[in-house]
Amino acid sequence: MAWRLYFLVGDLLACITVGAASGWLTLIVTPSDWFVLANMGVGMIVGMILAMVGAILFTPLFGSLEAMLPTALSVMVAGASLGMIGATAEIAWTEAVWGGGLVGLLCLLATYLVQLNLRGEVK
Repeated sequence: MAWRLYFLVGDLLACITVGAASGWLTLIVTPSDWFVLANMGVGMIVGMILAMVGAILFTPLFGSLEAMLPTALSVMVAGASLGMIGATAEIAWTEAVWGGGLVGLLCLLATYLVQLNLRGEVK
């Protein structure tokens, strides 16, 4: 992952955007009377579809690895978590968008922390 400001802002924009879209679309697709695990599965499928859309949109700007890894993680986790929340409580679409964006931000932070931990000297 690149450490220039352009890539950091791009990763933030990509992960928050696709995470918010995944939360919103999962809330629309999954009814609130389904079983929690069914909503989680459908949310992950919605997330995988949005990961491909996000890859098409953000790969030309930021590179394939920099865009696909954090955004794919963000949309799948956002879809699964908002699917589970939507099955247990009634939430508004604005809460789903904010929740998905927050999940995307947290997934990006986790990705960068793992990358920092794995970074070492190359001989």
